[in-house]
Amino acid sequence: MRSLLSLLLAAALPLTASAPPFPASAHASAPSSAACTSAEGSDFDGDGVDDSAVGDPFADTVRAESSGAVHVLSGRSGGGTVVTAAEPAAGDGFGWSVQLAHLDDDRCADLLVGAPYADVQGREDAGAVYAIYGGGSQREPVRLIAPEPEADAHFGWSVTARGPLVAIGAPHENDGGVADAGAVYLAGADALTTLRRVSQNTDGVTGNAEVGDMFGWAVELGKLGGDAGELDLAIGLPYENDDGLGVQVGEGKLDSGAIGILFDVAENTGKQVSKKWDLREITEAEAGDRFGYSLAYGEEGDTSYLAVGAPLGDGGPVKNSGLVQLFQASSTAEITPAATFHRDREGVAGDGYGYAVAFSEGGGLRLAVGIPFAGSGRTGAVNLITVGDPDQTRLVTGESAGERFGWSVASAGNKLVVGAPDREGSGGAALLGRNDGAVTPVAPGAGQLPVLDGGASVDFGAAVG
Repeated sequence: MRSLLSLLLAAALPLTASAPPFPASAHASAPSSAACTSAEGSDFDGDGVDDSAVGDPFADTVRAESSGAVHVLSGRSGGGTVVTAAEPAAGDGFGWSVQLAHLDDDRCADLLVGAPYADVQGREDAGAVYAIYGGGSQREPVRLIAPEPEADAHFGWSVTARGPLVAIGAPHENDGGVADAGAVYLAGADALTTLRRVSQNTDGVTGNAEVGDMFGWAVELGKLGGDAGELDLAIGLPYENDDGLGVQVGEGKLDSGAIGILFDVAENTGKQVSKKWDLREITEAEAGDRFGYSLAYGEEGDTSYLAVGAPLGDGGPVKNSGLVQLFQASSTAEITPAATFHRDREGVAGDGYGYAVAFSEGGGLRLAVGIPFAGSGRTGAVNLITVGDPDQTRLVTGESAGERFGWSVASAGNKLVVGAPDREGSGGAALLGRNDGAVTPVAPGAGQLPVLDGGASVDFGAAVG
């Protein structure tokens, strides 16, 4: 399979694709009835139990090699629903990013799928995002593209949704003639095809659009210090240079990384109100730290948290072993840096601590940190941290050398889902039980989870949501 490791080391995964655009539709073998009970959960199939989504972005489907697929894992049956593009094209990357979210009012979760290597209107790798409605909905899927598609922009590289908002990253999009500066698109869940673009050149956004910043590499929505009741947008820029004020190119600490917060982003449709952090404002920073590579949002009581990964940061005394910086805010306190997590002396350079992050809520907020290159032969691991008591930690390791366990992590109700996209050549994942600590491996063809009809998995677990 393609070298997933190259994502950590470079700004883009090498890939070529040449195929015509395809219609605004997708296919899912979803059930015909639904009994979803929560407007907050992730029940996609209507069985009353939270589900999870696993991307296999370069899976071979019956209609196109390396076009990609997504499996929605049923929280009750152990089976799953396979989702593919209705008219897939080779190399689309369908499933590169995935997110279960609520896009309508039927109480069932819906699915957002990024296909950042899809060709659009003759523009190669411009990218697209699909909204697939859950619970057996008869609503047609919606295909989202940038208002002005751009070759190699990779629209859909990252996706997130919360409440009434959807955010989509296009980190390789040019901005004002600046190559790969990046952009983020916003839409209302009830008006998905009406997209609003923000970038570092947008009025009020702190920072400067510079070559290769990758604004939008990661995106997250939450309550991060703006007005009560309004959502704020967190944006990762892991390839931002720490080079001071003004526009520079190739100066300062290259690829040190940064994050930006746009406050009350739905309300501020014109000039933005924002704040930006470079890693050096919090702890020691070096070139290549990749601060902002991953983002996760969680809440506990009145406190909101944002976790930010820097997978090549200096975790404690071990250079390049990785770290995660926690931020917190509340209804009465603006966002501020809090604890810093790493493996201290147990870390190893290149482990990738913070490559992926996720929060698991309920019964005490926990932070899951993916460490996909840890261990002998890069088996990978996940570090589970109780946010209220950081001394309570647990390390869960993968099964076999080279599987990259912890490449992706996401909450799935009272479980966590962890991707291991290089397991046994076709990829795998695991469900981690919160209460019993059980680790349940999952993969297409194992148990009741179906294989791709007429196709084959390639990197199942490359994305989870």
